[in-house]
Amino acid sequence: IRRESIPLVNIVAGVNAGSKDETDETSGLVHLLEHYVLFRGTDLRSGSEIARDLRRHGAVFNAHTGQDLALFEVSLPSEHFAFGLDVQKEILFRLKIGEAELAAEKEVILEEIRQIEDDAFRLGQSLVYRNLLAGHPYGRPIHGDPEKIRQMAAADVERFYRRLFVPNNTVLAVVGNLPLQEMESQIRKAFSDIPRGEDPPPPPERPK
Repeated sequence: IRRESIPLVNIVAGVNAGSKDETDETSGLVHLLEHYVLFRGTDLRSGSEIARDLRRHGAVFNAHTGQDLALFEVSLPSEHFAFGLDVQKEILFRLKIGEAELAAEKEVILEEIRQIEDDAFRLGQSLVYRNLLAGHPYGRPIHGDPEKIRQMAAADVERFYRRLFVPNNTVLAVVGNLPLQEMESQIRKAFSDIPRGEDPPPPPERPK
């Protein structure tokens, strides 16, 4: 979509992965991956190098995990649109998962869960879903089960990542001060060399 009033562009990648795709054993894995994508590195450079490059281009970056989707958002000046696309491509499809980085991110997630448990409103929201939708994937807490998170190994997280974080399981939405043809041309140029990947498996079967 073209919006001419503000000289910015917003790039949002939505990965079809959420708590609906988890099991009791993998509860919280998508949220953990969302954090890892946002703060850790790729096979090209570290997370701190990516963050520094984003700031240098005037970009703001954020992510969110839900029951259906994991969203990754970059907002930056329109003149740096190609850079924004390259960053999205790198962090989504070239993630490097190691035990040390994973352990550090687990501690961040576990602290976030502790904060939720101390927040009556957020805890109440989570308990409503757990009780109303017990036995359904939507009933699992999006932030995950602390004990399961502690047990997750890098190899397990990588298998899940390789299965779901693929182009044919991802959509891209762009809003900004750029001609539509230019948007499309740059998007195709940025992502055309990423392999499609296998068709993602269906989410876990719902109880009847």
